[in-house]
Amino acid sequence: MPNEQQRIEELHALVRYIYRERLAEKIITAFDDSLAEKEDAGERRAIIEHWLDFYQAHKYRKMMRRRRATDQERMTACTACGYPISQRHHLWDIATHGENAVTVQLCPNCHELHHLMYNALARDSLYSQKLVRHVLDSGRLSVEAVTKIYGWLRAILTYEIENGWLESYKLSDLWIEEKLGWNEYVQRSQSSTP
Repeated sequence: MPNEQQRIEELHALVRYIYRERLAEKIITAFDDSLAEKEDAGERRAIIEHWLDFYQAHKYRKMMRRRRATDQERMTACTACGYPISQRHHLWDIATHGENAVTVQLCPNCHELHHLMYNALARDSLYSQKLVRHVLDSGRLSVEAVTKIYGWLRAILTYEIENGWLESYKLSDLWIEEKLGWNEYVQRSQSSTP
């Protein structure tokens, strides 16, 4: 277990991560002055742990904050279907990874389809399964766009399985066929292509 000085240094590092230099130093000084007045080791430890929890929560919120899309990003074509306006889609979701640069530009329809396919496979969402099958059966999206989205989805699921965040069977052919009807979709799209 870390000693008191190590925990204080950890707290100082958190404060410096969250706040700008001048404000961080003011907070650290005020904390150190307040802690110096406490003589009971148990009370000091409780205060340090309280503020560590507090600033770790602030750090987490800061990491999870999303940056606004730039005008250039919004006017970029969808990477899947080519629609001229798009949204930034985080392939590594923000809830798990925080703001990150692992993104693609997707139009609202392709963006929604990606989330639905992910939820159908990773979360076993019956609602998402029904909607994905409806979209795939509609024939309204190009096979190329759906295939790109499916490829990104497989890469994400592989990454999450390798890191132990997801069960490995959720990338099996049997699971994918059961949840999405993928082979059926591929066969249907190949037979309709001249």
